[in-house]
Amino acid sequence: MGIEKTDVTMFSKVQSLGARFFEKFVSTKAMNKKITEMNNIGLRDVIICTTASQTTDFGSLKVGDKVVMIPASAGNSVFVTVSTVGDLGIIGIPGNLYLVITPSM
Repeated sequence: MGIEKTDVTMFSKVQSLGARFFEKFVSTKAMNKKITEMNNIGLRDVIICTTASQTTDFGSLKVGDKVVMIPASAGNSVFVTVSTVGDLGIIGIPGNLYLVITPSM
């Protein structure tokens, strides 16, 4: 199922309506702040652990990052909030995938 031309046209109309609304009711300063906040949220890093360590593969972590561990085999995901720069806080499991999400500041 692909995107049809009409879908793209409808999307652009909705975008322009939203832009006109913000131009009329929101100051430029406030809009720029919201855009900056939106850019600061999201997936910042993807790590595949290679060593059973909480620091070796995790040097890119910053305080406040949320980390989601997805196991390589069947099991439960683990969610961690980073409290020390470059330190996961739990022992990394080799082969597992770690998604680093930076929350809005």
